Amino acid sequence: MSDPGLIPDPVVPVDPGVLTDPAALADLYPGLPGAPPAGPTGAPSLGNSLTLDDGDLVTDPGTGGLAGNQGPEALLQALLLAVETQLGTDRLNTTFGFDHLALGRYALEAPARKEYIRMELVRCLSADRRVADVREVFFQDDQRYRDLRPDLAPATYERIVRTARVNREYTVYAIIETIAGSTLALTSGGRLD
Repeated sequence: MSDPGLIPDPVVPVDPGVLTDPAALADLYPGLPGAPPAGPTGAPSLGNSLTLDDGDLVTDPGTGGLAGNQGPEALLQALLLAVETQLGTDRLNTTFGFDHLALGRYALEAPARKEYIRMELVRCLSADRRVADVREVFFQDDQRYRDLRPDLAPATYERIVRTARVNREYTVYAIIETIAGSTLALTSGGRLD
């Protein structure tokens, strides 16, 4: 009597090309544990995650269990977590995170610090396999922000720029293209000292 959980007839001649094609493996061995379903799978997944609120797990009021998110929301949450984690503090992945401490390490002017933030954001965000490209990184007091906000009154924009420079605070935007072909905008901020 054969066990239905076993792979049927394990001595089936297999074309070597099938071994690298998960869909072909699923067709050859239906029900194989870990094999993706046969047929087109569409765009790559951006993942699933537990929902976090300021680092704390969130409960789903409908079920009473832990709330989850998926797709772009899961990716944005993971990217924000990476940006908010100090580089080198994760003992299992020491290259995970953003190097916040380097901002205060050197006596550089604000433009040099902003350029460092740009470079560090590109490094930090592109480390995630779900990010295909970091298209651009710009600050709220950059001309690029003004170009994208034509509805913003000139006096309001000047106030934003003046406040950011006087308080040495920044809001930075990163435009990201995902492996699924979608575009996401990540917003983060902090101080330049």
